[in-house]
Amino acid sequence: MRKRQFIIGMLIFGVLCICAGCSSNQDSSYTLEQLDNLAQLEIYSAETNELIKVISDEETLYQYNQCSFDSDESVEHQAEFKNSVEGLKEEYYIESYKYPVSQFGSQELEKNITITVYENSNVIKMTVSEESIKGDSIPQAFLTFYYEMSDEDMDFYYSLVE
Repeated sequence: MRKRQFIIGMLIFGVLCICAGCSSNQDSSYTLEQLDNLAQLEIYSAETNELIKVISDEETLYQYNQCSFDSDESVEHQAEFKNSVEGLKEEYYIESYKYPVSQFGSQELEKNITITVYENSNVIKMTVSEESIKGDSIPQAFLTFYYEMSDEDMDFYYSLVE
């Protein structure tokens, strides 16, 4: 009887090891650190403020984090970038949400940033959410930045809507 239980236990253990090995070899699995704690993206129509899509796919979130913001160049050109999008039609907003940093307390996702994509422009507006700044109140004017994005990054942003 004990030998039978031992054999059944070993079989179950073997199956669990095989399953664990298979799941750890998946290419699309990212750690929270690799995703920078990013949990989801929400895409909104700028015209109607209607939610178009919610994205929580890890591969897409990882690619989103790979979009580069050249902050050295952009600091010098903030006014120029801002002026270049004045009067342009806003196409859509990408709102990113992160898991809360604290392991205790609220488990609600925290809004992190909003990216505004403009029609016929590679310049985007990034607005950092006030709720992502802990411990201090910062005026919204200091939380808004403009960046000129590469064609590849812009293509990625447009692919989020599709």
